[in-house]
Order: sequence, then C-alpha cells, then structure tokens
Amino acid sequence: MNTIEVNDSKLSLKDEICKLDYKKSEVELEINGNVSIYDINSDDIELNIKVNKDSNLIYYMYSDNEFKNKVITIENYKNSSVKFNYSFINDKDSKLEINNNLLEDNINSDIKVRSVAKKDSNITITSNGYVKKDTKDSIFNEDLRGLNLDEGIVKIYPDMFIDTNEVIANHNSTIGNISSDYMFYLNTKGIDNRNAKKLIVNGFINSILDDEIKKDI
Repeated sequence: MNTIEVNDSKLSLKDEICKLDYKKSEVELEINGNVSIYDINSDDIELNIKVNKDSNLIYYMYSDNEFKNKVITIENYKNSSVKFNYSFINDKDSKLEINNNLLEDNINSDIKVRSVAKKDSNITITSNGYVKKDTKDSIFNEDLRGLNLDEGIVKIYPDMFIDTNEVIANHNSTIGNISSDYMFYLNTKGIDNRNAKKLIVNGFINSILDDEIKKDI
C-alpha cells in the first residue's frame, strides 16, 4: 500500500488504496472512482472531502492522545457511497465535528465513530447530517459511541437536518462506562482488572477498523 505525503492543500485521488500522511492543517480531498484511505495522523486538521458522482470512498481514521480539534466535512454527490469510520482515544480535552452533506440522489452514507475518554479528559463530538431538499433514494446511517474511563467524559451532540421524505435515515448514539459484567467475566478467566480494561477498550476501538489498519495501532 502506498503512503502519500499530503504537502499541498488540495489532493485528488482516483481508484486508489493508500495511507495518507497529512502535512497541512487544512486539506481539500477529491474522490473519484473507488478509493480506500487509511489515516493514522493524530494532528489537528480541517478536512473537506468531496465524493464525486458514481464514486465510492472507504475512509478509516485512527488517532491516540494527540489531537485537540478536528473538523471533517463530507460532500456526497449522485450515486456515491461513503463509509467513514473514526476511532480515537484521548487523555486530553478534544473536539470532533463532522458535517455530512447528502446533496443529490441515490447516496449511501455511513458514519461510525468510537471514542474513548481517559484520565480527566473532556471529549465533545458534534455530528451534523444534512439531506438536501428534493433529493431521493438515499440512505444515511450514523452510529456514534463513547466510552468513559477514569474521570473522562464523552459528550455527543447529534443532529440530522432532513428536507426530504425520500430517504432512509437511522441514528444511534450511546455513551457509557465499562460494564461491570464484562469485567467480572474476564476476571473469572484469570485476567486482572488492568488487562481486562485494555481488552475491552481495544475491542471497542477496533470494532470498526479492518485488519490492515489494525496493524498500525
């Protein structure tokens, strides 16, 4: 798999499977054809993604303990599909904003986020989904989950702004602590509390990542 250093503020990809190493804090990314991206850059970024007509994007993002503020904006055009999966662990205060725009017909958009707040961090996730008026035959799914560790707190603010009846839209948002039942079960298998928590967190984070990107975690 190629690793592309992104040194310019604009990048166009076509029929590519790659890792992206962003060197800019603001990037416009244009997608054509079938593109899979693996992004393990932990820095702050304002990323604008344009998924053109008849194009398909799979985007995996992972970060650990580094970023303070990320803004992701996705523009979806006719007959396109997007799977955007982001997992992150942070022991510092951080903010994630996702703006997802379904602008034309026959779009399949799937957004998944898994976040873990460690120590006394405060994580805020804002997700805004927009489905344009008079569009039709689109599917919009959003699944946002947070896990609190120690004194960490995850806050999720999900909004869907849908101006058409011709769409299937589903939303799920959950926040919680590690289940005492999970801990008890692992303890009965001889796993101490520290390693049991690690197993649970890894399973939570890795649940939306594929095998290729797991190698880099």
